Amino acid sequence: MDHAQIIFTRFNGDGMEMFNDLYAVDPDGKNETRLTTNPGPKGEYFDNAAPRYNKDRTLIAFVSTRNHEKRLYNIFLMDRATGKTAQITHGDLNISSVDWSADDSALVFAGADKDGLQQVHRVTMDGTGFATITTGPAEHMNPRWSPRGDLIAFVQFPVGTKSSHIWVMDPAGGNMRRLTTDDVPHANPSWSPDGSWIIFQCDLGTRHLRRLNVDTGEIVLYEPPSRGADSSPIWRGNDIVFSSNCDWEDADVLASLYRMSVTGENIQRITTTQAYDYCGDW
Repeated sequence: MDHAQIIFTRFNGDGMEMFNDLYAVDPDGKNETRLTTNPGPKGEYFDNAAPRYNKDRTLIAFVSTRNHEKRLYNIFLMDRATGKTAQITHGDLNISSVDWSADDSALVFAGADKDGLQQVHRVTMDGTGFATITTGPAEHMNPRWSPRGDLIAFVQFPVGTKSSHIWVMDPAGGNMRRLTTDDVPHANPSWSPDGSWIIFQCDLGTRHLRRLNVDTGEIVLYEPPSRGADSSPIWRGNDIVFSSNCDWEDADVLASLYRMSVTGENIQRITTTQAYDYCGDW
């Protein structure tokens, strides 16, 4: 059993507001801990989402609307041991997701460009070296840096279509290559630990998970759920954690976390709270 805790986002409410908060839980569903809290000390509400560990899992990068008058998202860091947070970016980029470089020296993230379109950007941890590495008219989101350090996976939303595709590029934005072919929505890429595979969700038929070998192009399909949809997979070791509403009857606004082997076997439910839980990192 790998006892590193899964960190995830829970969309829930308190009878007054609905909001996203960060949680951690053991892979067997025990020791669930809330990492952020709503409302804040002055009764204010804000969203916290998209948590990602650094290499040694001592820091969590995440996005939050705190400290922004328009409730737009910026990047924050949390010390996993103390829970203390620090704000990394400021302004109106409205950042939707963030990830670490393989050596923890930089962050890659999706945030708004001058036209309000989500694009992939990066910044070094000392705050220098800000660069925008994708451009419109398409939107580019959900960047994930390969453990090898040589590629960034991301999702491209072409203009005028209802489809989206998984792509890879080098860290400077060059050598872009599309990996998916079906003209349906694809989302939430996550790398295998060795950087040779990407697992992602595909909306062809029932939303299900697929993995694709970046080097060979081989595609492996996971069995779709008999009810509901699977999404937001995270790959760690020989296991996958993902979000699904398969056990919530007729409830698209509810989802739980599940764990399975890389081959799709031994599926175990991790969370059972009546809320929408979706993956961050493990």
